[in-house]
Amino acid sequence: MNLSLFSFGAASPSKNHARPDRGQGAEADPYEIRAVRRWLYRVACATPPAVRETLAEAFLRRPEAPGPAAEHAFQAALGARLAGGAGSGKAATVAKAADNFYAHQYRQALNPQMGAFAATATQAVLGAGRLPRGALWRRRRQVEMALTETVADAPPILVLDHESVAIPLYLPVAVNLTEWRPMARWLEGGGAPPPASVRRLMLGDRMRCAEAGASARRRPAAGALLAVADAALHSRKLAILALHPFDPDAMGLHVTLFGVEAVTPQTLIRDHGLEGDALTPWLCAAGRLGEKLLFLVGGVEEAFTQCSQNLFVKRPAEAASRRAAQRLAWAPCDPLDTLVGGQFEIFQATVSASGLPGVSPRNGEIGRAGFVARRGRRSFVLIPYFTGNGVHGHAAKLWSNPWSSLIIRDDHTTGSVVTLSGPTRIAPHSWIVAHFPAAAASVARRRRRNGAPADDPEYWFAQRVVDISLQDEAAPLTRLDPARGSCTLHAAGPAHHGKKPTYFAADSLAAYDMRWQHRREAHGRPRDPSGRARRDWLNEAEPALHARLSHLARSAVADVQ
Repeated sequence: MNLSLFSFGAASPSKNHARPDRGQGAEADPYEIRAVRRWLYRVACATPPAVRETLAEAFLRRPEAPGPAAEHAFQAALGARLAGGAGSGKAATVAKAADNFYAHQYRQALNPQMGAFAATATQAVLGAGRLPRGALWRRRRQVEMALTETVADAPPILVLDHESVAIPLYLPVAVNLTEWRPMARWLEGGGAPPPASVRRLMLGDRMRCAEAGASARRRPAAGALLAVADAALHSRKLAILALHPFDPDAMGLHVTLFGVEAVTPQTLIRDHGLEGDALTPWLCAAGRLGEKLLFLVGGVEEAFTQCSQNLFVKRPAEAASRRAAQRLAWAPCDPLDTLVGGQFEIFQATVSASGLPGVSPRNGEIGRAGFVARRGRRSFVLIPYFTGNGVHGHAAKLWSNPWSSLIIRDDHTTGSVVTLSGPTRIAPHSWIVAHFPAAAASVARRRRRNGAPADDPEYWFAQRVVDISLQDEAAPLTRLDPARGSCTLHAAGPAHHGKKPTYFAADSLAAYDMRWQHRREAHGRPRDPSGRARRDWLNEAEPALHARLSHLARSAVADVQ
């Protein structure tokens, strides 16, 4: 098998135009895998990764299909591989599943259900790509990642209207007069570096590391958030995964922002015509923390359901468990196996060569969400990927930018919050069997509910760990609700709880329009000083927000009982 064909990436929607696919000419069937297209895949795979998404946009886009063009390339290549070659009707299975997702779940604005979910989320996982470094095959965008939560009753996400979302950013630094000018230049996003006080928070302090070939550091949670902000200000893109870990019905909402800027509360009020008390929760939180409040704000480029979050439910842990976690806290001087081997949830962030980021949960049975393996002096985290919605967005991004970050928020055992980063590839299951048989054997032991063996992974994410970042603050400890413990999707084993593709009623919104998105990005993030968009949003979203809050209140009462 040509492994390069199994490592695809994504093109930025800002450069996509829905137009006839020059690689297909006047084909009647957009899903047919012809020899010329297979040859084009091989040509693209032989080029440097950063060039591939440009070639995919030029030659491999399915006519009139939204989404990054290189996702289409990976979908077609995977379909052809599963079908055993070109010309088979089975080759279209993956691409048709992806087009069904694009048609019914992939949107570029928020409806009331999405907005109410995001506005009441208690956690948000953020991801953004840094400016590229290197040339040709060594060109990479490193990925910054952070997990932010409700702070002093102020949620981690502020929904402004159908098209605009903001993330609060608390600056825990006393900016003196000598640093104010570099701080202002940094916040303008023109490429200026952050001031020294911010850089110190972002970089943290070096630590001893047990993993050969990797370096370790520790930094506060604010340092990780500032690193994401720094990357987003350069790339103008930010991925947000909104989560409700205590809600048994929650899925997870992915929102990608374009035209990201850092603004003061006063600027946000002016740009969106906000009412006087709209920012009170965040201003009060910043006052209690003694920190300066800013917002990362941008326009909605992507909004879609992110599966798997409803496969388990967390509850606050008892005091005895919290004390035990303090004794078990993990540190980089401990083997990585002891941390990864106890997880059922890992968050992953990737970014395409053009800067489009994405964040997803990687879930499974306890101890099978990911595996640590070693070859020589290199340590790897291996994550199996099973049948999903057919889009394969992260695999696509890794094709053009083979780098990823992982967040492990071990809020059930050690209380440690750890970010792992490094070069990442897509590996076929057969390659894992040959090179890391122990991980493959553990996955092979899974069973369906009827006792039959579960399917093999479609492929694996193989990350070489080169950077380990430990958060200073411990995560509040939780426990799994025994009525909804960790489980897996249908392809990964027991299918106790499935996906809910209509969870956010995305069909209430118009289908994705690539041409409109191109025009939006040309004008920058949406602004409406008149406040009309904000007022329309509040009126339309009020019933959904009321229903969402009532549902969360009922869930909290049920938990107490």
